[in-house]
Amino acid sequence: MKHVLVAGATGYLGRYVVKELKKQGFYTKVLVRDPDKLNQVGNAFAPSIAEEVDEVVIGDITKPETLTNICDHMDYVFSTVGMTRERNGLTFHDVDYQGNLNLLKEAERSHAAKFIYVHVYRTDDWKEPGPLIEAKEKFVEVLTASSIDHMIIRPTGYFSDIASLLGMAQNGRVFLIGDGRARMNPIHGEDLAQYCIRSFAKSNQTLDVGGPETFSYQQMAQLAFDLLNKRKRMTRIPTALFNLISKLLKWSGNHNYGLFRFFFNVMTHDLTAPSYGDHRIRAFFKEMMEEEHHEITR
Repeated sequence: MKHVLVAGATGYLGRYVVKELKKQGFYTKVLVRDPDKLNQVGNAFAPSIAEEVDEVVIGDITKPETLTNICDHMDYVFSTVGMTRERNGLTFHDVDYQGNLNLLKEAERSHAAKFIYVHVYRTDDWKEPGPLIEAKEKFVEVLTASSIDHMIIRPTGYFSDIASLLGMAQNGRVFLIGDGRARMNPIHGEDLAQYCIRSFAKSNQTLDVGGPETFSYQQMAQLAFDLLNKRKRMTRIPTALFNLISKLLKWSGNHNYGLFRFFFNVMTHDLTAPSYGDHRIRAFFKEMMEEEHHEITR
């Protein structure tokens, strides 16, 4: 039985990774700050995982003193840790770079066989990647130079990300950056988890992956309105205006700059990678609607 440490287990992808690891017979150890979250349903109704976990360690990757010996006897260390926005006094550099670096150092000290890191897919024409991507890529530079074998997975986007389109449609209006024609093939957490675990057999590679369907943001928004049986209302924010706002946030030192810049790049560039998996966006939206209905009627 191979032993795996999962950091970021209570996130959207992390939950599916833990379930798939257990399904495939791995011994699964999770690093969490709040163990109560293991019993809770995650973002976009990702499953609770308390019953799938063999061992729980409470710690924080931004605090290296809490990580001592956590990688001992682990064959693989899997990190999907990352921030979506800067908060609680922590920056992207603190978490996406330094936090993962702290974990890598422990993996190296314990002689783990491999470190698997979930990055973000992007194209070379992002003129200003922003601090979120810069922090992740800085860590990747260290990881690839490390003595430990590694695998880097770069998904185009998660189904949990496009759930916001359904949420906006439910509220009556979807906001798009630019003309909404940028295309993406996002991937469901369950499919991505399977793909990541398949990569355990490989070494020292970077793999790009997306889901089986490619849609523009405009098409995904239209699909959401159709399923909700609502009249289409879309507001397109000019790219020049959104770009100006992000620059003003940067100049003023506002902590929202990184998130603004990331969304600007993602929604104005095509993000398509080799496809994997079976989950479809229509079925995902319908499942989300059913789950929300059940929550309301309980």
